[in-house]
Amino acid sequence: MRTFKVCHDMTAPFLSFNPRTAGKECLLRMTRSQWVSRGRRRLLGSLATTGIAAVFLAVAPVASATPHAQSKVMIESGAFHGYVLCASPTDESVWLKHIDTSDPYCKWKVLGPSSQFTLYNPAKDQIMAYAGGNEGAVVMEDSGTSPLGPNGELWSWGGQEDWGASALQSFWDSGQNVDAKDGFDNPRTDAVRTRGWRHGFQRELTWNAIPVS
Repeated sequence: MRTFKVCHDMTAPFLSFNPRTAGKECLLRMTRSQWVSRGRRRLLGSLATTGIAAVFLAVAPVASATPHAQSKVMIESGAFHGYVLCASPTDESVWLKHIDTSDPYCKWKVLGPSSQFTLYNPAKDQIMAYAGGNEGAVVMEDSGTSPLGPNGELWSWGGQEDWGASALQSFWDSGQNVDAKDGFDNPRTDAVRTRGWRHGFQRELTWNAIPVS
């Protein structure tokens, strides 16, 4: 019996059969833009290697704000409402910007549970990582390239605070949290870095994942 595989593109499902490779391959009529990117394939492979299910889960620390699986989110500051994390389109840095739902570099997909997840930026086709050290840089990089190893590319949510947001912690060093504040209690205007949790004003170290289209 000959084996057929069902193929489809974005417009017309069809059956494709190649007599020379019957049962082995499915011929796809796809445009270049429809192919899965190399970076995303690397990311999924890396996640499989580290034991994280390769499924997009939009994880938010606030239950009522938990978006549907495979949706995109913006990571909004718990201290400065209306400010979100955005990947730079030109270099490896991450910035705090005013919410602009039309900016694809401010939209993320969260892969994994709240205790250990990857922040993937589809527009950048890279993941967000911790560069190491106290007040270390938060950077964009290809999956599997962190000098800290796989844990340098992972994040976790801390417990929800009284104001309804949670610390965004490096999985490599849970004492280092993504920091939204400059040195004068204002939204930072330089590239985003981490900071250790300490007594006093801590809201700038907390965030929420907000679902977007």
